[in-house]
Amino acid sequence: MLGASLARRYARALFDLAREAGQVEEVGEALDRVLQTLAERRDLRALWEHQEVSARVKRSLVEEVLAAEAPALVRNFLSVLVTRRRERWLEAIRGEYERLADEALGRVEVEVRSAVPPTADVLGALEDRLGRRLGKQVRFRVRVEPELMGGLVVRVGDVLYDGSVRTRLARMRERLARAGAPPS
Repeated sequence: MLGASLARRYARALFDLAREAGQVEEVGEALDRVLQTLAERRDLRALWEHQEVSARVKRSLVEEVLAAEAPALVRNFLSVLVTRRRERWLEAIRGEYERLADEALGRVEVEVRSAVPPTADVLGALEDRLGRRLGKQVRFRVRVEPELMGGLVVRVGDVLYDGSVRTRLARMRERLARAGAPPS
């Protein structure tokens, strides 16, 4: 719980500064690039996460590699995290920052799970329907899960729409069992 609370406080502070500077999108994108670099480069991630590496070395890492192209606001923020030994919370802070940005910009993140990658037409139709229903701009996070067998599972916040073949087959199996048919 302490980590979530800490992430919210840092994300709120960064978001407020980014909004004042008119850089909400740029800051979010820069944080994404930093996290992407850390995910791709295990050597950098090891330096970033190791508690014995000095703050000076980590600030140099921020300035020269991780956030060299990022807005000054992001570089300064990362330096504050390093100085206060909070760098391990960067991913949680990014997630909370994204939630604040979505809320402020009238966006909603929608998780779409499908057995195969959904086509642009399917996502476009889904975006139109959900956008109208929710009155917000829709941003998708797509995951491919072959075990769904077909169809889509869509999560918007706490609401789940399950149109997967796997679920339909399970419901059919339940109805047949209630009707007295022998299970297959």
